[in-house]
Amino acid sequence: MAAERPDKKSVKQQAIELDPPVELVFRGPFTEVVTSSLKLKNPTKNTILYKVKTTAPKQYCVRPNSGILNAGEEAPVSVMLQPIDLTVPDSERSKHKFMVQTMFAPPDFTPDQLDHAWKSAAKDVLMDSKLKCVFDETPTIPASTVPDNDAAVANGGKAALEESLASTQSPPATPSEQAEVNKNDTESQPAKNTTSQPSQVLAGATPAKAVPVKDTESQPA
Repeated sequence: MAAERPDKKSVKQQAIELDPPVELVFRGPFTEVVTSSLKLKNPTKNTILYKVKTTAPKQYCVRPNSGILNAGEEAPVSVMLQPIDLTVPDSERSKHKFMVQTMFAPPDFTPDQLDHAWKSAAKDVLMDSKLKCVFDETPTIPASTVPDNDAAVANGGKAALEESLASTQSPPATPSEQAEVNKNDTESQPAKNTTSQPSQVLAGATPAKAVPVKDTESQPA
């Protein structure tokens, strides 16, 4: 239903609490129905009637668009944006607004009198809150696309986990590269000097024979 514009001087301060209080955010993509949630709460000790109106009734579906809030009650409202034409200028979409209109239930009110109560309500008993629409077109990444290592292992996806981890690791060395690494490791270790230096040979002593170092490269890894 289209939003009305009641006389500002006759509108009372809103009695219910809205969450969110000032704007409804719709997150794209807008090629399908997008829903924004609104919560209404009655913090008073009286019964309150409410209805939700919009400036673009053909573009939105509101469920429920009217109802009754008893003392202390809350009511969830779903505002569904229908698929929109992305070629429409942002200036046009920025005109989309909502109004939550409320009033205290008249004496001896019963639920079947809801429509009659609104039709017969005087303007000076009406309260309203306005919300603007915000369209967020920032692309989002579904949480399911983010690797979860713990879940992968728990669900028996060990192979998938190893594949995921391998994509972030360096590739394994080839046999020739591994042999070169082993060679470098062997050459980097200082060979034990089994011969005595001339300055350290004792007088009359026979120098010790040098012990040949085994060729570790010829041994299989």
